Amino acid sequence: MFTALSDIYTDDLLKHGVRFQTLVEEFIKIYGTKPTFIARAPGRVNIIGEHIDYCGFPVFPMAIVPDCLIAVQTLDGSSTVKLANVNQEFSPREFSYSPTCTVAIDNSQHDWTNYFKCGYKGALDAIECFAPKGMQCLMDGNVPQCVGLSSSSALVCCAALATMKANNKLLSQEMVVEASVASERYIGTNGGGMDQTASIMSQPHSASFIEFDPELNVTPVKLPSTDPP
Repeated sequence: MFTALSDIYTDDLLKHGVRFQTLVEEFIKIYGTKPTFIARAPGRVNIIGEHIDYCGFPVFPMAIVPDCLIAVQTLDGSSTVKLANVNQEFSPREFSYSPTCTVAIDNSQHDWTNYFKCGYKGALDAIECFAPKGMQCLMDGNVPQCVGLSSSSALVCCAALATMKANNKLLSQEMVVEASVASERYIGTNGGGMDQTASIMSQPHSASFIEFDPELNVTPVKLPSTDPP
């Protein structure tokens, strides 16, 4: 949990500040109130180890600056989740918690909110929450789509973090990774965990050597300085 942009980003703080402020302003326009918090999960670039994580082999990715942000206002006495996107290409959606299946996810429909629903369902399963709070959400994502930078995993991870925070239950990073990996399988993605681990557990200025066997282990590898930077 961070309270300052300087804890997240290492440069261009003014640009990032404008983006966060714009997100808050758009949230107020849509919902008439300020968000309680903003969840974030970055994309990732892979350096070594392509398509081997789901076989249990180690990989070497790093998180990138482009990320997914979800501004959230929690609602007591309701289980309805309202989703909107700053990108007008993505239509707003709404759903309610179901005691029988948590939330219905229709894989036959390629809808952006399916990835949020995956993170939502996986998070509630992980924290064993059976009476979740309602959520008003506004997403802003700038991870390029369909270019191998894990924009979908960033959204799933961000949705999982947002859902956990909204229900006042945050798990360890390792458990968030585990929940996020399981979440994507609800939409048919049988990944091995590299994308989610890089998004959740990466350290600033470092790549991550990620091992999955015998258990998840992440070793930060600090990147050398360059001239010019």
